Amino acid sequence: MSQSLNDTIKIQEVEIVAKKPLKEIAKSKTNIDSTLILEITGESMAELLSEHSSVFIKQAGRGALATVSFRGTSASHTDVLWNDISIKSPMLGQVDFSLLPVYFIDEISLYSGGSSIEKSNGALGGAISINNKADWNNDKKAKIILGFGSYGTTNNFLQFNLGKNKFKSKTRIFYNYSRNNFEFRNKNIADIDPETGEYIYPVQKNENADFTQYGVLQEFYYRTKSNINLSLKYWGQQTDRNLPRLNTFEGSDYSNISRQIDVNHRLAGNIVYYKNKNKFTYIPAFVYQKMDYNQSNYISGVGYQNIIFSKSWNRSFYNKLKFNHKFNDKNELSFNLDFNNDYVFTEDTVTKQAYEKQLNEFVMFLSFNKQIKERLGLSLMARKYVSSIYNLPISPFGGIEYLINKKHNISAKLNISKNYKAPNLNDLYWQPGGNLELQPEENLTTDLALLINKKYKYFNLKSSVTAFYSDVDNWIIWIPSPMGYWTPENIANVISQGVECQINISFKISDFKIVAIGNYAYTDAKNYGDKEIWGDQSYGKQLAYIPVHSGNIFISLNRWNYTLSYTHNSYSERYTTSSNDISLRDWLYPYYMNNVSLSKNFTLKEKYLFEINFKVYNLFNEEYRSILGRPMPGRNYLLSLKFEF
Repeated sequence: MSQSLNDTIKIQEVEIVAKKPLKEIAKSKTNIDSTLILEITGESMAELLSEHSSVFIKQAGRGALATVSFRGTSASHTDVLWNDISIKSPMLGQVDFSLLPVYFIDEISLYSGGSSIEKSNGALGGAISINNKADWNNDKKAKIILGFGSYGTTNNFLQFNLGKNKFKSKTRIFYNYSRNNFEFRNKNIADIDPETGEYIYPVQKNENADFTQYGVLQEFYYRTKSNINLSLKYWGQQTDRNLPRLNTFEGSDYSNISRQIDVNHRLAGNIVYYKNKNKFTYIPAFVYQKMDYNQSNYISGVGYQNIIFSKSWNRSFYNKLKFNHKFNDKNELSFNLDFNNDYVFTEDTVTKQAYEKQLNEFVMFLSFNKQIKERLGLSLMARKYVSSIYNLPISPFGGIEYLINKKHNISAKLNISKNYKAPNLNDLYWQPGGNLELQPEENLTTDLALLINKKYKYFNLKSSVTAFYSDVDNWIIWIPSPMGYWTPENIANVISQGVECQINISFKISDFKIVAIGNYAYTDAKNYGDKEIWGDQSYGKQLAYIPVHSGNIFISLNRWNYTLSYTHNSYSERYTTSSNDISLRDWLYPYYMNNVSLSKNFTLKEKYLFEINFKVYNLFNEEYRSILGRPMPGRNYLLSLKFEF
């Protein structure tokens, strides 16, 4: 007699719900999905943010300077924190995102508008937090990535992991190189067809544009039985890049040859002590940044002679003390003290113009977060900044969050803040042109957001719509002076208002896993500065280089260990003058960028992982510009091989 056995047991579905951390109540914060960070490994943060966030990336060519604009603000209004330490240059007041490899990043969070008060001083537009973590559950010992692409591009990455339960060591090393000599059609230089009268644009190569970038990130983590966690991180990196001439340049091939070398050393410790409901953190850090820039011309019989040779470096010491007390599940208090010291030296060895300055900073931060009722939360923050130059008023933040619909997890946020930013050291002391009479910039910001975060039967949905209003007074901008050089002035009032939309959908159909993520931003950023200085033509006009419309879409389809991904990002027209003139030289037409990639994973003996990925950039060979006079590449390719064990 045969017996039929049924080994399938039906059990009831269990939904696991995690409470939102109290410190995130009413904040305008966006976390970049970790799968997207892995998807774009081998590139810089500039590419990651342009494809997967609502911020605008202004890029001076492939591998060249890339800066970020939150909600119409300038690059100096954005701060970047690496494991809670600002890596923004105290001299330039900004960060070059082309120098931040995604290889070295585990987590990325964006704090928009006044929510940046939680992380930074004077980030009127927003702050970006990048972090490294121990990843105690990862048993992989090593990872190797080899990339080969167009224009002689190679991207190489190596990672070693050591340790288990108490001690972890992670070593990451990368090396990137590209000749970057892509061809482009130069629409700034043209001949005229004598028969048809049509313009004939020459095809040129992106000469003197090669770059080399390499670095190491070493992390040590140790956790004890006595509620003490220790970590030490070192990030060293060098970038050597030649800078191509503007495509409007019609001089000699031996003129205006430019090169820039950036060297960065960052060292950060972290001591965390837990006792009862208290958490104590001490973060000491050291940051060294060096930038050498030279421009030369070839003189017959003499050779290349420098017309500019700028040497700049700065070092910073940071000391951050953090205290957090959680009264219960509904009340939390945080208090921070920062003591920082910056030293800056910059000199043009040709003109002998230079300055050096030391800056001491003291920062105090206080926040209180409370879950008033089951549906209502409150967040209050205040930040006070004092330096050896400026004593800024307190920057306050207040916000509430209300759960409108518990079943579908629909909530609303409202926050308002006042923020202040001191001028950077170049604004004050640059030779010639620094202005010691500059006033701090001040910003009033309001955010209103509607959010939904729901797991349905067949798919997960996470979406938000945020309306924002930002009014910046004493906006600092560099303008030509009567003496023939540029100088910064407090001459602008800027009002930026708009809407940001985000949506993240993931679902599974049979064996297909599908993820779709989209971002859209409408940014109306207008200049309301003094008409006597700006002129009637510039008053009430969109800020230069800020697109009114921008957005991106990411779609990923996975089955049988194959992953097909598609990325689209687009920007509306951008003006390069404050008067918004529409001409070939003063207007950048809209562009739509499309990338597609296909990857396949192989698992050998359950512990060896091999992945091959082929990516096509600029799929439809779009002609576009991010900055006037700087060409961008057409369709190009990258093949990556990853081995992990």
